[in-house]
Amino acid sequence: MKKLGLLLLSVITLNSCSIESDEVPNISYEIAEITKNDLPDQFELGKSYSVNIEYSLPTECHNFAYLDARREGNLGAERRNIYVTAISSTINSANCDEETAGETGVTSFSILIDEKEEFKFYFWKGLDATDQPIYEEVIVPVFEADGV
Repeated sequence: MKKLGLLLLSVITLNSCSIESDEVPNISYEIAEITKNDLPDQFELGKSYSVNIEYSLPTECHNFAYLDARREGNLGAERRNIYVTAISSTINSANCDEETAGETGVTSFSILIDEKEEFKFYFWKGLDATDQPIYEEVIVPVFEADGV
């Protein structure tokens, strides 16, 4: 009898702990336009730089999620081509005005200048009429300080 009672109690407990899929928020991600950056006119070889960027969220429904700054490749010129995008998130079930523009914000990333050749940065601006990405390209030359 005790075993039957324990089994019945276990079944009731497990059924009362079910998780409904409605309770999980439906989050989607979207790229936010980068409107400004503070790259210097030139980099000094061997130094680290913190680069601030300003972004504009697509609508008031969006929140800043993270900054994605990645190199195009691992070697040579591809390693010095850096694509920068601001990622926003939104909860699809939230009640908000999709027509109202979102806020702007500032975030940053760091980079060590460890090669003598110029660095090219590509800041995401939006999509063209054929849904191809539009980037603002900024080229920053590198110089060696005297005595290095």
